[in-house]
Amino acid sequence: MPKTTPPHWWTATETMAELRSRRIGAVELLAHMAGRFEALGPKVNAVVEEQLELAQVTAKAVDNGAIAGPFAGLPMTIKDTFEVGGFGCTAGIPELKDYRSARDADAVARLRAAGAVMWGKTNVPLAAADHQSYNPIYGVTNNPWDLGRTPGGSSGGSAASLAAGFTGLELGSDIGGSIRVPSHFCGVWGHKPSYGVVSQRGQIPPNPGALVQSPLSVCGPLARSSADLLAAMDVLAGAAPGEAWTLNLPQARATSLRDFRVAIWCGSFPVDPDYHQAISAFGRALAQEGVNVVELAEAPNPLPGDEDLYISLLFAVIGGELGGADLSDYDTAAATYPADSVAGRAARGVRSSTSEYFALRERQAHHIAKWNSWFESFDILICPVAMTTAFPHQNQDGDGPIPSMARVLRVGDRDVPYLENLLWPGLATLAHLPVTVRPLPFKVGTMPAGVQFIGPSYGDRTTLAFSALCDAIFGGYTPPPGFE
Repeated sequence: MPKTTPPHWWTATETMAELRSRRIGAVELLAHMAGRFEALGPKVNAVVEEQLELAQVTAKAVDNGAIAGPFAGLPMTIKDTFEVGGFGCTAGIPELKDYRSARDADAVARLRAAGAVMWGKTNVPLAAADHQSYNPIYGVTNNPWDLGRTPGGSSGGSAASLAAGFTGLELGSDIGGSIRVPSHFCGVWGHKPSYGVVSQRGQIPPNPGALVQSPLSVCGPLARSSADLLAAMDVLAGAAPGEAWTLNLPQARATSLRDFRVAIWCGSFPVDPDYHQAISAFGRALAQEGVNVVELAEAPNPLPGDEDLYISLLFAVIGGELGGADLSDYDTAAATYPADSVAGRAARGVRSSTSEYFALRERQAHHIAKWNSWFESFDILICPVAMTTAFPHQNQDGDGPIPSMARVLRVGDRDVPYLENLLWPGLATLAHLPVTVRPLPFKVGTMPAGVQFIGPSYGDRTTLAFSALCDAIFGGYTPPPGFE
């Protein structure tokens, strides 16, 4: 961006160039971001805890040369599911309202070691379990593009903070689209890493202090450019403390857009017709750039019951995290919703036995193997992130998965069960595949829309490289009206 661009719209990469050249100092930059937040924060309610005095200590140390690293002096907000020493960490759960973190989550520790200046925590849904971001502690987060709409979830506060110019980099997590859906809804960039390459330890849920890592969840960055995502992954990826392994992700499969083998698929699950048309138009734009784009006539890697497997395994994991909690509401839901509906499968999934769980994991392993074979013929699969763009708030019926079972979303000219919004993200979650989300180069109506670039297993550099090449052709971030 030109130097006339205000600091809150610099990408993280641009910000680091300004800091390293000393054209701006870390303390000055932090003060600018704090002022920006003070002026516009209440409209969005994305940042729900500030620790500016702690952040100033770090920023001063950067300016004095006592702290160095690839992100030295970069102001950041962090999703309120990650433990950050000196901050609260609630995951929107009322019982954790007064909990304070004594240590950093592993991913946060890597960012801190890189010199990041963490000044705020961003809002999430109750227990990080919704595609909206509201909870009984901090209330509702609004989408900067339309305050009457959701920014998504569960990393909704993260994406809204980026979209509003409160931070240039964020840390999110994703098990059901929680990085990808907010990025799509808010017009920012996000990366769901391959499973296991970024440590989950220090994230809530599960309970504070837990060491077990979910078999589906990942942690990854949100930003306002593909270059920023790549820089963040270079910091975040790798073994947790005490683990004796090293990571060497494969280089991108191609370095020119024309050399990527690309497929587009929009047919497995419901998708808004205008959004579908926008993705098809994007495919045509890629073809005009010389990209080999195939619009698939049949679903990629068809396996019977893919969505059934994903929902059942997802809610088996959720049920395990609920521990000894009262599951009677799920039992009622299981008796209420059809057995073959997403809500019915979800309600039954939380009661999965150990043998049922391991049977699901075996099916998942076969699913992963099928995708590995499919990606021998393609490098990138382009598909929708969700059924629609950001939708109006639906938060009057309570918190958590149970109320969401009764909700519907308007998709084109029909009402579709709300929980079916999990299905497009579930494609890559179930298969442990990396996904980069970036905005389409045009809006759907007045709202931004993103697209998933799904890549081969451990092909994080492939999806990030493809996204970066798209950035070079189609441009970067556009601020929402009223936040310029």
